Amino acid sequence: MLAFLAAREGDLVEFARELVSIPSPNPPGDERQVAARARNELTELGYSAIREVAMEPTRPNVVGEVVGSGAGLVLMLNGHIDTKPVGDLSEWSTGPFDPVVRDGRLNGLGSTDMKGAVAAMVYAGAAIAEAGAPRGTLRVVLTADEENGSRFGARFLAGRNDFAAQAVLVGEPTGMQSPWAYIAVASRGISGFRISVRGTQMHSSLSDQVPSVNASVKLAQVLSRMASEFQPTYPDNPNVPGGPTVNLGVTLHGGIHFGVYPGHAEFGIDVRTVPGMTQAGLQADLTTFLKRLQREDPELDASVEPAPELTWFEPSAVDPAHPLVTAARTAARDVLGRDVPLGTMPAFTDGTHWHLAGSACIPAFGPGTLLVAHRPNEYVAVDEIVQAARIYALTALRYLGSGENL
Repeated sequence: MLAFLAAREGDLVEFARELVSIPSPNPPGDERQVAARARNELTELGYSAIREVAMEPTRPNVVGEVVGSGAGLVLMLNGHIDTKPVGDLSEWSTGPFDPVVRDGRLNGLGSTDMKGAVAAMVYAGAAIAEAGAPRGTLRVVLTADEENGSRFGARFLAGRNDFAAQAVLVGEPTGMQSPWAYIAVASRGISGFRISVRGTQMHSSLSDQVPSVNASVKLAQVLSRMASEFQPTYPDNPNVPGGPTVNLGVTLHGGIHFGVYPGHAEFGIDVRTVPGMTQAGLQADLTTFLKRLQREDPELDASVEPAPELTWFEPSAVDPAHPLVTAARTAARDVLGRDVPLGTMPAFTDGTHWHLAGSACIPAFGPGTLLVAHRPNEYVAVDEIVQAARIYALTALRYLGSGENL
């Protein structure tokens, strides 16, 4: 199996380059071209079953299967094929869709998040097929729409009988200051809220003549107090390192125009939640904090409401003793020559959707670093793509082999 991958390292990297060269920014969202390229590679590599599943024709999900002899476990390797939008082109030193390999790095939009991992998964499955798969099924699922809510991707697929799997590994990047920093046994969820502040809308020339409340100024005071004082409650869990992160002012709106005293202002909050937190508990924390500020300032009229587009995406966790985690740890040790610690993915991943559908899921373990995702000049080390293919293949072989006695 490893010999197969060693002989095809050039093909693997070229496939990753081609995936990066095909635009799939989301929004607006259209994965057809990159899905077609992935489907062709699966076909050429001899996957036993290949299909495309889509809620809408422009948002396809690609599935390739390697089926072993007889019934057994089902393992899913999952990666998404969309990317964030390009952003400011002037900040890119090379074109976002010009996958230049320089200084051992593959550059381009989506290289680390997560087309490098997608290429590695595809080749890992081919290596398993070449070696003769153990009992059970390896399913490589390449999903759409992860970067904008997963409505056409994992949320659409999770829970369907034809996507049921005992275990799932999502290949999101887990490098930080150094590559392969941890194997995620948990990922943080995300929940959005808007805080609205109401004031006195009127002709601005009268603000020093009559009693009035400037909603924008009050909002600034609330924002400042929250930045220094607000901390949501969360359960302490030694198996899930770290706590939630509160991102204030991710959206910010106030006033109407010059000449109009601001009567309304609002800002958005993006909270990265940890397992054990609930939407109701988080909203209660926010409400309690605002009530305290209102007791201190009777002029403050503020309220909090969930953001409808991002109400609650639950965090996820997997038992650190699960056979998939064991398989991934031993595979990483063999390929990297060191132990990789367990940790928590700071971001939300599609792992939550598979977790809620009943699969044990490693929500993130992949090449690249989250530090360069979602920003200009994204890159992934070529060596990490090669390592990823080996780690995924060994993980799959060992996990599926653990079900031989079924």
